[in-house]
Amino acid sequence: MEKNKFGFVGAGKMAGAIVRGMISGGAASSGEIACVCGDDNTGRALSESTGIKLLDGLDSLCAGSATVVLACKPQQLASLSEGAASSFTGLLISILAGTSVARLRQKFPNARNIVRVMPNMPAQISMGFSCFAPEQPLSEEDGKTVYSVLSAIGDVSQVRESQLDAVTAVSGSGPGYIFEFAAAMIEAAKNMGFDGDLAKRMVLKTMSGSAELLMRSELSPEELRNAVCSPGGTTLAALSVFEAHNFRETVAEALAAADKRSKELSKL
Repeated sequence: MEKNKFGFVGAGKMAGAIVRGMISGGAASSGEIACVCGDDNTGRALSESTGIKLLDGLDSLCAGSATVVLACKPQQLASLSEGAASSFTGLLISILAGTSVARLRQKFPNARNIVRVMPNMPAQISMGFSCFAPEQPLSEEDGKTVYSVLSAIGDVSQVRESQLDAVTAVSGSGPGYIFEFAAAMIEAAKNMGFDGDLAKRMVLKTMSGSAELLMRSELSPEELRNAVCSPGGTTLAALSVFEAHNFRETVAEALAAADKRSKELSKL
């Protein structure tokens, strides 16, 4: 019996985003992908919406898949079948937050290679940023496989595993910082008298348009910021408040706190 190209352990939002991205991008057909899930309906829902196979357990998934993608909750790793995990000899890709390659190797001792990945929330709309770190240098074939999986949900970059806690602080948790800033701007706009719908639209279009301009422009963020400012103008008045409250120092402290917490969680 021919093996599935990919087997997903877990069928939640991130697994669903990867599966849909791979199918729509042509990295794999629905018939080449299988999944298993825990005691919930996520596997059946993903199978019905995408046409992938829903298998009854990890044993059949590991035996029947060339590449396994771990997309369950980190705390579920310990409960995975020891026999099935130890029998797997293919490529293992893990998006389990805070779970080191060493811990994954203990669970999957015979995997050909292990790749640890930190994606982020915009992967749900195929606009994410994922950093990955392989246990060993990737073969050409395995490299193509990793990129086919991760490019389905956005941009991809390889880093050292020692950098993944910092990646978590910057891009993994980063959407939360953006959402909080958006919420603060919307709240301020409403306090200025705008209704909720207009305040939200005004802020989100400003943020998305500015991000797109920053992506396309050859200018640095500071140069673009300066282009908005006029001497004695409104933008400088606002930016002076940020500066007075040590905005950049606050951002640096926040990312350092996230980095520290990521390191702590990886040791649990």
